[in-house]
Amino acid sequence: MSDATYDVLPPGRPRDEGAALVITLMVMALVAVLTTTVLTATVTNLGSTRRAQDSARALDAADAGITQAIAYLRSTGSRSVRTTPIVGEVVGSPAQDYSVTIAPLPASDARDRRYRITSSGTAGQGRRDVQVDVTLTLRQLGLPLGIFARSVQGAGTPDLDGISIFTTGCVFNRTKIEFFGSLDAAYGIPPAVHSSKVITDGNGSGSSCSPTDNKAIHKTAAGRCRASGDPLRWDQDSQGAACAALAAAYPTYYQAQDLDADAANDVDGTFLQDDAALLELFGLDDDPLPLDKLEELRAVAQSQGTYFTTRTYTVPDPAVTPDAVMFFDLATSDPGGVVDLKALGSTWAQDGCQQRSLLIVIDGGNVRLNGNGEVAASIVLTSRTYGEVDKGNGTPDFVGTMFANTVNLAGTIDISLNECFIDNLSPSLYSVVVDDYRELDR
Repeated sequence: MSDATYDVLPPGRPRDEGAALVITLMVMALVAVLTTTVLTATVTNLGSTRRAQDSARALDAADAGITQAIAYLRSTGSRSVRTTPIVGEVVGSPAQDYSVTIAPLPASDARDRRYRITSSGTAGQGRRDVQVDVTLTLRQLGLPLGIFARSVQGAGTPDLDGISIFTTGCVFNRTKIEFFGSLDAAYGIPPAVHSSKVITDGNGSGSSCSPTDNKAIHKTAAGRCRASGDPLRWDQDSQGAACAALAAAYPTYYQAQDLDADAANDVDGTFLQDDAALLELFGLDDDPLPLDKLEELRAVAQSQGTYFTTRTYTVPDPAVTPDAVMFFDLATSDPGGVVDLKALGSTWAQDGCQQRSLLIVIDGGNVRLNGNGEVAASIVLTSRTYGEVDKGNGTPDFVGTMFANTVNLAGTIDISLNECFIDNLSPSLYSVVVDDYRELDR
């Protein structure tokens, strides 16, 4: 009998060799699957995060483009913009770009300029499109597109072409003021005088006049609704009356209107009820430059080197400063001082239709239109004590707008307004309002 021994399992007990290996392999496979799943989820999440970050950075780039476009409109004012692409790169981040287009939109008011800005921003894999509608408006300032004063004296032989007169006071020697041009360049109506007081052919000065003045142009019924071709036909004042022909021709400014909702007409044909009616009808303000706006204009002039505290000045070079603001601060240093514009000569003449503008602000003084040169400018005199526009020697040719306390049109002077001037108003006169902001890809 052999001495060998055998390892014999008890009956019913299975063999377990290799089970640990199988279990280990299964655990390793499970761990691998879990690791792959976690890695895939992590990569996916990282990709989503990266795309979200790129999208956010692309939106920032698009917004930067909008900001640049609005800054461009602020610097160019009302100049005609058809389709102006502005392409740029976000400063300090080469990976972020924007592409901007500015296109004009119809405006409900002839004094406004409306634009649609579309900006596409890109960053990495992200792309975002933003669209903004903006309006450049003069209405918030209430400055005239014409001649505004609190009293007007006609004398001599002033010729006004394509421009109207607006006043909260009286107008004297009306027949001395001769209008030319079939339409006012700003309002699209025949150029005329619009007063909330009385228009008379009599002599006088100041903002007060008698409603019983025998030379008042609307004293009689026949004078209130004049025949076609009469040079005073389109004038409006507090003594006017309803005129069906005028209302039919230009309803916006001559049809019956209750502007203050008191059940009484404030405007009707040649009739203007009061100061409020005049200002509301033509979008004017009797005090258009509040302190903050005046300070803003003062700062612009100081930055340009065109800020003066005396009547002496240097003429800005339009080639260097195409949108010049000349600010004369005379309220403290020289109250009532007269700034003579003769030194401007024809440096700022409207030669063709150049894209430039001149704004002259006189705080606490007067201005004289003098000499034989041509000046294209917007003149604003802030003083209610002084603030007189006067005419000196020579035959000056003025293209533009005026806001003053008193306008004396004595002598020989040509004043005009045209579409080119309106398209190149000083950017400093506009307010920029964002009307609508849209993310196009949302």
